[in-house]
Amino acid sequence: MKISKKQSIKENWDKVKSWNYKLKHLSKYQSVVYAELDGDHGEVETKEVERIYYVIEGDGFFEIGNEEIKVSQGDVVTVPPHTKYNYHPIGSKTLKVLLFMDLWDN
Repeated sequence: MKISKKQSIKENWDKVKSWNYKLKHLSKYQSVVYAELDGDHGEVETKEVERIYYVIEGDGFFEIGNEEIKVSQGDVVTVPPHTKYNYHPIGSKTLKVLLFMDLWDN
């Protein structure tokens, strides 16, 4: 199955741009989200499913629980279920990530 960029749902807030590709055909609905961050994402909490981030471009920091993790292009970061976290780019360069998560039903 193909989901084109035109079929994705675009969201913008503060310094974050994202495109949500909903995978409703899977038995456990999921989303693949492409995001570009020019600033702080803002703290969120995972639900029942672990989230997986792939860093496409840029450098940044993930704050997961009490841990701060520096990331760069090609890194993968996982966030366990029921965990508060935040992430942001380092400096003025955009951080581009691909996120695999439970269905983001925006």
